[in-house]
Amino acid sequence: MTLDNMTYLQGAFILTLVNLVTGILSFIYRIFLSKSIGAEGMGVYQLIMPLYMLFIQLVSGGLSTSISKLVAENKARHNYSNIGKTIKIAVLISGLWSVTFSSLIAFNAGFLANNILNDERTFYSVIIFSPAIIFIALAAVLKGYFYGTEQVKIPALIDIAEKLIRLVVLIMTTNYLIDYGIEYICAGAMTAMVTGELLSLFLLYITYRRKKIIAAAAMRTDSAMFIISNMLKVVIPLSISGAVNTILDMLDAALIPDQLIKAGFTKQLSLSLYGQLTGMVLPLIYFPMIIIGSLSITLIPSVAFSFTYKNWAVLNKKYNDSLTIASIIGLGATIAFMLFPKELCSVLFNCPQAGKLLFWSSIPCVLEYWLFVLMAIMNGLNFQGKVLESTILNIIIMVTSIIILMPMPRLNIYGYVIGLGISSLSVILSCLRIINKNTPIRVDTKKCILKPILCAIPMLAFISLANFHLTSYTNFRYNMMLSYILGSGIYAIMLLATGTIRPNQLLSVIGLKKPDA
Repeated sequence: MTLDNMTYLQGAFILTLVNLVTGILSFIYRIFLSKSIGAEGMGVYQLIMPLYMLFIQLVSGGLSTSISKLVAENKARHNYSNIGKTIKIAVLISGLWSVTFSSLIAFNAGFLANNILNDERTFYSVIIFSPAIIFIALAAVLKGYFYGTEQVKIPALIDIAEKLIRLVVLIMTTNYLIDYGIEYICAGAMTAMVTGELLSLFLLYITYRRKKIIAAAAMRTDSAMFIISNMLKVVIPLSISGAVNTILDMLDAALIPDQLIKAGFTKQLSLSLYGQLTGMVLPLIYFPMIIIGSLSITLIPSVAFSFTYKNWAVLNKKYNDSLTIASIIGLGATIAFMLFPKELCSVLFNCPQAGKLLFWSSIPCVLEYWLFVLMAIMNGLNFQGKVLESTILNIIIMVTSIIILMPMPRLNIYGYVIGLGISSLSVILSCLRIINKNTPIRVDTKKCILKPILCAIPMLAFISLANFHLTSYTNFRYNMMLSYILGSGIYAIMLLATGTIRPNQLLSVIGLKKPDA
């Protein structure tokens, strides 16, 4: 079954189900960690993560996408000999590149901890995460093989195993190191991550050995230089884009606590606010990205396939369907986070004081989800250079907001939220302009914006009324949860009643009806 016969929405649905499990496990991981080390500890942990992600992007960013593209092209030509050669070359190059990086990190851990992260408590964590770079790079090659051969369930299910072992090791190391202080618990958390990545690589390799396609007869293969050249055409722009995004996270880690000190907060309180933002609020805001991320994984090759044949009618439909889904998910998330922010932060993080920050951070939700989908579409349309430009624009706006707005005592941490909204809107408008200028596809405002808003208003009203009734007239303990469930039901009914989502679409996505041609 080809990707287009399967439909990218079906693929997204399958990935969402699996990613929902891995997302929940990751969220449990973060909740357990935040309750174990508190806001300050999460601040230290979040200092490490941007550096970790930067090295991952530099070593393996775009690698999985590149390999999947090359594998899919060779599979279409039935040149299985070339697939095997491509994987061997990719493993060799990524292995050498990642070992070099890992060694540099380990031998310079002291410099990175003291001069880049500005906190000596991150020293052990930097040393421990260095071998994970190797495991992740090699795993990216094997994941690319499975994506290219349309065996997406394999890496997805292995991700579940990886998150499970990560959570188990985290609990074990935290219980053992709890009396030794924040730096040792963070090091234990890094140990859990490295263990999970090693397990993931091992399972991917074993499965690859069993599932790889063996060529029935030897066929002519491309030269090593040709394969490397094709690989780098995709890897380089995607790696740079990913690295630039990660640099923003590093700048956040370096700038935000200092800017909060300028606003009049103590160093400890500044680090705690940074921990609330990056360790609690933003992960909650981005949790629904499980759906949007799954959509993007299948959307990129689907858009690229249609773009190859310049099938603008199909591209226009995929464009508007995807943005409509982003609006539906984004509006639902915004309402959920805005109505009971203090209660959510209290239940999930034991930190009710983060509720106000969650309330204001939920406002740019829809913009963030739209931005993610637009970036995927632009990658499918071969606008990787424009994606990089948009990423740089986002960094400039965010850094400017942090430097100018956050030192203002009345804005402080909320200067980040303002910057997030401004940058998201600016980049969205830039992406829409680029797509409008270079293609005939256009946004259907009624379908993508007006109808989802119309459906979200009754959801908002119903959740508020249901919660008020339950808290006023009953002793039901789970009033917030029941209100959300009932409100979501109203939302679904409205989406179907207004035709924002059609029943036939739902049936085809879940596999109960053959997709439309």
